[in-house]
Amino acid sequence: MNRRDFIRKGSIAVAGLGISGLFKGRGDGLLFADEGFSEIVSAKGDDIQGSTVKVIDALGGMGKFVKRGAKVVIKPNIAWDRSPEDAATTHPEVVAAIVTLCKKCSPAEVVVTDNPCNKWNVTSVTTGIKEAAEKAGAIVRAPLQFRKVTIPDAQVLTEAEILEDVLNADVVINVPVVKVHSGAKVTVAMKNLMGVVKDRGFFHRTDLHRCIAEISRYVKPALTVIDATRILLTRGPQGPGEVKHLGIVAGGTDFVALDAYGSGLLGVNPQSVPHITIASSMNLGISDMSRIKVRNV
Repeated sequence: MNRRDFIRKGSIAVAGLGISGLFKGRGDGLLFADEGFSEIVSAKGDDIQGSTVKVIDALGGMGKFVKRGAKVVIKPNIAWDRSPEDAATTHPEVVAAIVTLCKKCSPAEVVVTDNPCNKWNVTSVTTGIKEAAEKAGAIVRAPLQFRKVTIPDAQVLTEAEILEDVLNADVVINVPVVKVHSGAKVTVAMKNLMGVVKDRGFFHRTDLHRCIAEISRYVKPALTVIDATRILLTRGPQGPGEVKHLGIVAGGTDFVALDAYGSGLLGVNPQSVPHITIASSMNLGISDMSRIKVRNV
């Protein structure tokens, strides 16, 4: 397939997704640096908000993803009653930077939400995300309303109750932290999307890795920004465990590539993580690091 045919077929696929009735808060496809390659952008340094801005600017700016009047949902990891230093949740400064950039695009609203494992009124405060996001201008909303949907073409996760905010969004931005996971091996972009589902236990009772891939195909964020400012190397996903400070923020539209990249930061071969290889086989993205271009800014 030449590049023109690839772009043409990609455009047809996008149109097909719109016609299918699947909800509109999703992006499509990969950011290709060259034919057959996926590109992600990373920045490193002590200025976490500055690094986040640099990454998104290098991806074309937030205006590429968020249009005037759009309903935006930002999905960080707010799962645990842990402070930012524990690396079990997304750093609040990454979230604040993304909210600030979204607000500059004149959206209808910017909502930050998650369905945590610990109590929302505790985790949203302890993680520092509620304060940081509200200060930047976002609505920080508790996970109160869910709607049951059918997941097309799923083998295991054929239906799920998903956060109403996510289903109603024009743009979903996934903002995970990078850490190991006792059941899933790693939790980066795709695993973070379990937090939009009401019954996460179903994933664990059936086929965890396939469910992770299937919810990722359904939600498919327009933009993913991974927080590797500090990563959790042991006792994930909750910790406390061994924390390694990297000062890295990375982003892109290929969440499979970002999962592969994040796995490498943890010292885990992405090809040994079933939900990454399943997602790759479903053509959701590229998992082969030899076909992923990391552009440092």
